[in-house]
Amino acid sequence: MVVCNEWRHTVDALAERYTVFAVDLIGFGRSDRPRLRYTPAFYQALLGDLMGRLGRGPLAVVASSLSAAHVVSLAARDPRHVTALALIEPTGLGQLSGPPTTAQSAAQLLLDAPIVGTSAYNALTSPASVRRFLEEIYVDHRLVTDELVESYVRNARQPGGKFAVSSFVGGQLNVDIRQSLRRVRQPMLILWGEQARQNPVQHAHGFRVLKPEADWALIASAGDLPHDEQPRAANAVLHGFLARVKSGTRGPRTSRNSA
Repeated sequence: MVVCNEWRHTVDALAERYTVFAVDLIGFGRSDRPRLRYTPAFYQALLGDLMGRLGRGPLAVVASSLSAAHVVSLAARDPRHVTALALIEPTGLGQLSGPPTTAQSAAQLLLDAPIVGTSAYNALTSPASVRRFLEEIYVDHRLVTDELVESYVRNARQPGGKFAVSSFVGGQLNVDIRQSLRRVRQPMLILWGEQARQNPVQHAHGFRVLKPEADWALIASAGDLPHDEQPRAANAVLHGFLARVKSGTRGPRTSRNSA
C-alpha cells in the first residue's frame, strides 16, 4: 500500500492490531482530481458512502484537520457509520469554520482563471513555496527533506490539481461543527501538537469545552502533524484510545506525551 506522507508512520503501526483502510479524499493526496464542485456536503456524502460500501459495520475513524471536521459532521448526522473518532488537530471551531472572506473569494477567482490561475497555482505549489509551508508545520526542520518537498510538489502537480485546492483556498470547504460536536455520542480522542502554528493548541479549548468527556492528548515537540513528526508518541496514544474503545472503557483521559 502506498500511503500519503501525512499517514506514512500511522497506517503500519495501527495495522499491527487492526484492519486499516487509508483514504485520500478526492482532489487531494494521491486521489483523482476531477473538475467538479467540491463542498462539505460532497465530502461527507463520499465518506458515508465509502464506509457503507466497505461492509464492515461502524468504524473507528482517525482523521486530521479539515477532514476531521467533516467526520464530526458525518458522525453527528449519520452515526451508524462511526463507532469512535480520533481527531488530530481538527478544524471547525473558529479555524476554517466561517463563510468565505472577501480575500478568500478573490483568491479562488484567481486560481479558477484559465491562464493566470494556472500560473498562480504553479507558484503556490513550487518547491520553494512548499518548503516554506512544510517548515511552518514541522517543528524540526530537519524533517523537511528534499525528498519530502518533492513528494508534496509531485502530488500537487497532478492533472486537475488546482480544482479542490481552489475550493479550499476560497473557503468553500469550511464547516462549522459546533452543533455537530454537541450531538456526537461516540467515544472521541482529541490529539494536538504542542507547538502547532497553523492550528495552534489554543484552538483546542473550544473542543474541550464542548466535549469534556473526550480523551485529550498533547504531543510534545510536535507541530501541526504530530502523528508524522512524533509518530511513536502519537501512535501510543492512538493505540491506547482504540484499545479502550474496544474494551468499552470510557474516559476522559488526559495525557501529555513526550517525544
